[in-house]
Amino acid sequence: MKPYPKSIDLQDGAEVVLRPMQEDDLDRSHRFFLHLPEEDRLHLRMDVTDREQVAIRMEPSDAMDNWRLVALHDDAIIGDGTLAQPRYGWRRHTAELRVIIARERQGLGLGTIMLSELFHEATRRGVEKLFGMVSAKQQVAIRTVSKLGFQDELVLRDHRRTLLGDLEDVVVMTVSIADAWRRMEDLMHAMDGQGRERY
Repeated sequence: MKPYPKSIDLQDGAEVVLRPMQEDDLDRSHRFFLHLPEEDRLHLRMDVTDREQVAIRMEPSDAMDNWRLVALHDDAIIGDGTLAQPRYGWRRHTAELRVIIARERQGLGLGTIMLSELFHEATRRGVEKLFGMVSAKQQVAIRTVSKLGFQDELVLRDHRRTLLGDLEDVVVMTVSIADAWRRMEDLMHAMDGQGRERY
């Protein structure tokens, strides 16, 4: 796999750089979250309008190995991806995927490309099973990961409280990494040469 940083072209011709998140990305990350529409931020796990909480999100965890990938255009973050793998215990072979794309850059192949990069990292780390936890109201996200072979495992009723205080159901979706790769290869081929690496 080509080392980072990587340059790619989106389907609209925009040049984007992919690389792991760095310590000096705090302000970039905070600005990215501030520019998300409120309806997108409602489904996140913390109040990302608070710079201190964004800083906490970037800190290492004893329990989880969080590998974070960012996509930048003109030095601004437009995509944020996380591979969260337990460091110890019986779930060590699993990892959770999370990807957030700026609203104006959605539908251009960036989410698929970032998921592909996360799949590469998961494979390198020996992950066998991937999962995601999605609000039942996020139907677009559910359809997106379903294309990659993720299937509903269970619904956790009233499991998430939004920043407005509302309770939401959470859908837990899983896929084996082998099945995910097969679906990913089909999706990348269907992109017809758009949104690929520039060497």
